[in-house]
Amino acid sequence: MNTLPEDAMPDQEIDPAPADQTPPDPAMEERLSGAYRRILRVAIVLSVAGTLAAALLFTWQSGLGLAIGSLLAYINFVWLHRGTERLVERIIASNRTSAVGETKPRKVRFAFPFPLRYALLIAVAYVILKSYPRLLIGFIVGLILPILAAMGEGIYEALVIGRIDQASR
Repeated sequence: MNTLPEDAMPDQEIDPAPADQTPPDPAMEERLSGAYRRILRVAIVLSVAGTLAAALLFTWQSGLGLAIGSLLAYINFVWLHRGTERLVERIIASNRTSAVGETKPRKVRFAFPFPLRYALLIAVAYVILKSYPRLLIGFIVGLILPILAAMGEGIYEALVIGRIDQASR
């Protein structure tokens, strides 16, 4: 049931957009636009450090598993980023072409890479599980490293945005 606020007239439209539509701060936009590059750099640093630590503290198989897992996770993260960019571009192009009346881009080129990412991940995990079980723990840890890098970036951005927000007051 759709109810109106107490101060709204029955024939009055309610604007769902917030009243304050201030443009974003250019410095903030620049800082946030570098998040992807920072995540990739941190993922590389974590991968190299983790591989060395696993090889030195445990076995060379653990280090190799971690290196394979982190490399696969890095490639998967890059493909995910590119796929998301293509999705956004496709939506924008679809809106533009529907307004003009042009033909829309093909869906096959867009949809094919998404399941391919998971098929590659599953195939490598299967080979490691069946043929090289000593690599499995390192492989799984390696898959987690880009996620840790993204979580670190989220914490970094929260702290930076908090500082910028406090400085602007």
